[in-house]
Amino acid sequence: CNVRIFLPGCCGARGSAGSAWCFPHPGAMAVRHIVSFRIKEDATPEQRLALKSALLGMQGADGLRDIIKALSVGEDLGIPHPSGPNAAITAMVDFASKDDYEAYAVHPEHVKVITDFIKPIMEPGSRNAIQFYIAEMGKL
Repeated sequence: CNVRIFLPGCCGARGSAGSAWCFPHPGAMAVRHIVSFRIKEDATPEQRLALKSALLGMQGADGLRDIIKALSVGEDLGIPHPSGPNAAITAMVDFASKDDYEAYAVHPEHVKVITDFIKPIMEPGSRNAIQFYIAEMGKL
């Protein structure tokens, strides 16, 4: 089975400390942040391109280049789903630790991307995000 489940601090009957899915010290684990949202219908192609460029540009920004270990940005393919509308844009960012994610979350360059590029064209109420532990940065 290629499925791995990461439950911080959990060692159940099917695993023991150090097994492929049991990590008793989550502070030492990498963190993945995934965020997605829909875009307002009146957003221009230039605004969409600027948003994607700003998101990708965070990886090289002072104070972020050392804590962002992997960054991927994607745009929805437009394939409809019966459960409702898809997000238009998503970003997946990997960090070495929870502390690094928390530093990123309040970093001025990240806040600037949100304020200047995301909020002006994001459909209100459409943002979804999750942060979770991963075994290895930059790999699915």
